[in-house]
Amino acid sequence: MKAVGLFILWLVCMVLVSCQNNHSGGITSKCGPCPMYLEILPTIGVKIVDKTTGADLFLSPTSPYKLSDLKVTSSVNDSVRFVVDSLGTGNRFVRVPSPETQTFTIKLAALSADSIRVVLARDSPVCCPRTRIKSITLNNVQQCSPCSLAQLVTIKK
Repeated sequence: MKAVGLFILWLVCMVLVSCQNNHSGGITSKCGPCPMYLEILPTIGVKIVDKTTGADLFLSPTSPYKLSDLKVTSSVNDSVRFVVDSLGTGNRFVRVPSPETQTFTIKLAALSADSIRVVLARDSPVCCPRTRIKSITLNNVQQCSPCSLAQLVTIKK
């Protein structure tokens, strides 16, 4: 019985300590601690296809280009690490992480380079904001706004 009493006392103390006033834009609200979760890194999926046939240009077995022909750079880093998402055999693409707002340059072999601008923003809830993709533009043409955390961009060559 003593353990139950101590647990209830501990629980009440945790609730009182975790509730704090948050003043945002003149509005006062009660916020508890933000949950301990792993924030998902925003990524963009990039698929390069033939503009006439829609055939994958470098990730299918019959494609004319190899993965080593793909070069990805950004306005933040000279070299960007990317991974191939090959879970769906008919829908393979390259996943490029974007931890901050930046412009990526995607170049496949001797083909012309493409520019992908990723703009990140923080959600604006009163409590526990998260990073999200605000917009993506491909060669100065907006692809989405707002976007999902794993938005797919298709480049047609």
